[in-house]
Amino acid sequence: MISDDLFDAITITALKGCDCDVAGHKKALWDAAVCIMADVLRNSDEFSRERLLRGLVEELRESIERLDELLRVPEVPTSFPVVH
Repeated sequence: MISDDLFDAITITALKGCDCDVAGHKKALWDAAVCIMADVLRNSDEFSRERLLRGLVEELRESIERLDELLRVPEVPTSFPVVH
């Protein structure tokens, strides 16, 4: 499974598991994400583990900004023609 397919499978499974109600299931989703990250770190060499941990806060902040952009509803729907 390539990275994009694995990412999609994990994300879709998490969203289906909480009926797309992320706000209502924050604790469970957070715990699952932390568990997966911990296992990735556990399976990394010490150098990679420290590098990943040092970059984690910035990567999370960038992800928040990107999600905000992706989830922002456009002022004018792009799928409809604009009438002047």
